Amino acid sequence: MELVDSHCHLFSVKNYELPSDITPVVVGYSQGSNNKAVNIAKGKYPHVLGIAPQTVLKEGMDKLDEWIDFIRENKPNAIGEIGLDYKWATTKPDVHKEEITFKKMLDLADELKLPIVIHSRNNPVENEVPKNAIDDILERISGRKYMMHFFSGDEKQAERVIEDGGMISIIHLHSKTRRKVINTVDLDKMVVESDCPYVGRTPDSIRQAIDYIAEVKGLSKEKVAEQTTKNAKDFFGFD
Repeated sequence: MELVDSHCHLFSVKNYELPSDITPVVVGYSQGSNNKAVNIAKGKYPHVLGIAPQTVLKEGMDKLDEWIDFIRENKPNAIGEIGLDYKWATTKPDVHKEEITFKKMLDLADELKLPIVIHSRNNPVENEVPKNAIDDILERISGRKYMMHFFSGDEKQAERVIEDGGMISIIHLHSKTRRKVINTVDLDKMVVESDCPYVGRTPDSIRQAIDYIAEVKGLSKEKVAEQTTKNAKDFFGFD
């Protein structure tokens, strides 16, 4: 049975042979990684290109328009990963940089009529940066076609995403909050991902994510695999 890893950085996985039953969606987050994503996909795999919020904090914004031109020219299946990251943004000027970048990425997605893949991370400490990135993101993307990559919100935020027509991406890591989200979200609104090599080591970890969803929802692994594969293909627009 075919499986789809809806979010992986395959170019960073070393000494790995991709199983024949897994189709990877190869995702960039910076100019360097976008270039690697294009090179490894080479018409074989769907690819997603974007500038993540943490990238502009590390690399600055001077070449942002040049990076956007590269994305436009390389015809991705979606724009991502993009969003707001309040873990790495420690000041209001940091947040402002992320907001400018996010707006430019959303404008590009609108121009190209592509879905978006969202990176969201909340603020874990008390400082001048807002606490909840997910709520701030949802206010900006309502009405668009989007997927919440490595969703870390609660079931109430998951309900808001689904009501807005969004998609929830599930990883293999277990938690009480993630279990509640899986219980809350219908299977036709979920995909699975590895986020390898940063979370899962390889795309194979989506098998554990499928097992997790099946166990929580009381469904067969085959049903979960079939539906999440269909959902990913529909979202990213590939056969």
